[in-house]
Amino acid sequence: MGQNPEQVVLMEGISSIEHFLFPGKTPRRVLDDISLLIRKGEVWGISGTLLFEIKLLLEIIANIRPYDKGKCVLIERGMMRRKRVILNHVFYIGSSDMLYKNMNVLEFLMFATAKFKINKVLLQEEIFEFIIAIGLGHISLTSNYKLTKEEKALIILIVAAYSESLIIVFNLPEYQWDEVLINAMAKIADFIREREKTLIMGTQNCLLIEKACTHTAILGNGSLIYSGTVNNFRRLYDKVEIIIQDSNVLDIKEKLAQGLPNYNYVLKGNILKIRKAGREESDPRTVYTKILESGITPDSIEINPKTVLNAYEELLREHDL
Repeated sequence: MGQNPEQVVLMEGISSIEHFLFPGKTPRRVLDDISLLIRKGEVWGISGTLLFEIKLLLEIIANIRPYDKGKCVLIERGMMRRKRVILNHVFYIGSSDMLYKNMNVLEFLMFATAKFKINKVLLQEEIFEFIIAIGLGHISLTSNYKLTKEEKALIILIVAAYSESLIIVFNLPEYQWDEVLINAMAKIADFIREREKTLIMGTQNCLLIEKACTHTAILGNGSLIYSGTVNNFRRLYDKVEIIIQDSNVLDIKEKLAQGLPNYNYVLKGNILKIRKAGREESDPRTVYTKILESGITPDSIEINPKTVLNAYEELLREHDL
């Protein structure tokens, strides 16, 4: 570990103290045998089916929750299993209640960054321009108490981005993110990466992972069922090749099933998704061509861009979750 400064989080065989209790069954550890490697400058989205599992893993990473077995090292520093201390190089966000209610957004950001060794006028100008650039200019002079909890959380994340902390743990997987805030989060994440910091966020929002994260880890039944890059995750697990939209989609499905029998067809309303059934390489253009050659002309047809949501749903299907 000491020979690779790029590694900022190393977890090996981590198991939690906490257990789930089921009537008539053996208790199950909430987290069991978790191994994870996170490097400098990466943005991780930790997701899964249970909020408690996500929150617990991020609390262990931040060193504020003890664990039972395994090894966890943060930036070359081992963590005692039962010691609960937030380390200087970790900025932990587990709540959005840190903002002073009697300040507006820009005032709070200036206050929170006051100790930084930079000209205050220049810093205010830089932060103001940054808020506008990420699409939050409309709240820059809004009183903090008027913000939603999600907006407050992003303001705290901006403070973390400007701080000296090398690891930022954003542990709010229960929060709901709209498109404006997701786009803002993606730009803050880019800024964090530019500063060679590492961001680890807990979320059940697949679009947030797709837009803001370089890597993702998915939890299922207390185990890590995927860990790796977001692009690889989309490529491996999103099996949807073509998306068709038409008012007569049922007839289209029946025709295609005869000409393309080696695919699965998923109907939802007037939308038909054509999914590859096996492990072979994705080949949506061949499917697209065969549809056109068959004389079918739906209202809308598109090659699936491969999304985190489709990949996530497929992964859960494979693990019966």
